[in-house]
Amino acid sequence: MAEIGTLIVWSKLFTNAAGAAADPDVVRFKLREEVDGTELEWSYTTSGAVVVTPTGQNNIVRDSAGTFHVNFVSRKPERLTGYWLGTGAIFQASTVTVMVRHSLITSVDA
Repeated sequence: MAEIGTLIVWSKLFTNAAGAAADPDVVRFKLREEVDGTELEWSYTTSGAVVVTPTGQNNIVRDSAGTFHVNFVSRKPERLTGYWLGTGAIFQASTVTVMVRHSLITSVDA
């Protein structure tokens, strides 16, 4: 559970068939803000050729082989659903849900 204005770090470890950390050719992260249906999409190629980031948001960051993250500051009370997709050399997908609640301080929620 997070509060409005909280930094949420969405992370993913991609692995090969042997279980070792490995990079997909393309990494995509999709985020759905359930209250109003807003969908944001990030993409990153491990060759460095293409990076797509929603306006005003941070890029996907490659931390090490197979490990990626996106930082996102929660904006409203709701359920956030994050979806990671790796394609190419490593094909994997996963979904994570985070609940965001009002903070206990009125001025923060304004």
